[in-house]
Amino acid sequence: MATDALTPAEFCALERNLVAAMAMRKKRNIKMDSAQQLKVALLDHVAAANPPVELFSAALADAVIAVSEGLGTGPAQAVASDLLMDWDLACASDGFVRWLRSAATEASPNG
Repeated sequence: MATDALTPAEFCALERNLVAAMAMRKKRNIKMDSAQQLKVALLDHVAAANPPVELFSAALADAVIAVSEGLGTGPAQAVASDLLMDWDLACASDGFVRWLRSAATEASPNG
């Protein structure tokens, strides 16, 4: 695990800032696309669960089911896969953690 380790709650907050900033960079008055909305829903669900580091993947799997409408979980699984890759990278790379913190701060309207 990276020495600058993130908690799942901090990771979710940082990723959420990046998603929100991405939506703001688009032309004004354009809503988030469905993948961005799914990502925010997944991040919010995991953050609310506040899992310990070792249960992040399980909390993300629970989130996939919780945010999916009906029986089709494919879109949420695809977005969750990207989040899991970022989480795994954050757990393994101090450089990625530093970048994520910096990018999310810069992207924040208060940053």
